[in-house]
Amino acid sequence: MGASSGVALKFLQWFVRGVQFCCAALILAIFSYFLATLHNHDLPVDTWIRAVEGISGVAVVYTGLGLLLLCCLAGHPLTSFIAIVLDVAFCGAFIYVAAANKGGAGSCSGQVDTPFGSGDADTGKVNSGSDGFTALPSLKTACKLESACLGLAIIAM
Repeated sequence: MGASSGVALKFLQWFVRGVQFCCAALILAIFSYFLATLHNHDLPVDTWIRAVEGISGVAVVYTGLGLLLLCCLAGHPLTSFIAIVLDVAFCGAFIYVAAANKGGAGSCSGQVDTPFGSGDADTGKVNSGSDGFTALPSLKTACKLESACLGLAIIAM
């Protein structure tokens, strides 16, 4: 009984860390696209966009290290305590990420508020800024990406 429950617990820990890693990596990828596109077109980058990028980047590193260290340091009292403290901190951080992506909580039709500005999602007109080489998304696409990040942040908690 003890050996099989140990394997099951190890698998559960790997699964949870893997889901957290994937969620953080997807949020990092989406917000990296937002940052690159906004910077490339000389559009203003809000502080909350940088904050979400930083939180998701650190979460990717933490969960990646957590996956690697799970096989050799799991169960030790000190490392378990540190992991609990960091898990609670990242839970709070992902609450912030979810709150920052509240613009994607609606239906993404009509009036939307995205990192690329506010406007009617059906017309899709985005302030293009300067001519950059990255493609600007429509307001509807940007809203859908925010919706995805909102969902991923909730799952990562």
